Amino acid sequence: MQADTFVDKRMKILYALSFMHGGMAQVCAVNKTMAVITGTSQMQTLDIFLENVEKTFGDPDRACTAHAQLHELKMTPGTMAEDYMARFKMITGSTGFNDAVLKDIYVRGLPNSILQNIFAQVTLANSLKAWKMVI
Repeated sequence: MQADTFVDKRMKILYALSFMHGGMAQVCAVNKTMAVITGTSQMQTLDIFLENVEKTFGDPDRACTAHAQLHELKMTPGTMAEDYMARFKMITGSTGFNDAVLKDIYVRGLPNSILQNIFAQVTLANSLKAWKMVI
């Protein structure tokens, strides 16, 4: 969203509200839209509005969700190594895990065919970075 294309703060908030559909998000959007239109809204800026949306509808425990996603992540047949690494990297930012734990989880997500090729090598990768290079 290009914030400078809107006439005022209200229009930015109304624009953001227009994307909230279905379930409680839609109910919330209708109520907030009416409050903005009638001038009774407590939200003064788009940043405050987005912060409220995150508090209301966001993940209450991102680290726990990231832990679960990371433990479920597997490189499946047809998945490119780059895709697996990108998804792995995207999730790890919220975990707080150290490199030793991340290396273990990374290796556990690899298919047996790749692991057999790696374990057949003379020297094994000893860090997460080294495992990513080998893969």
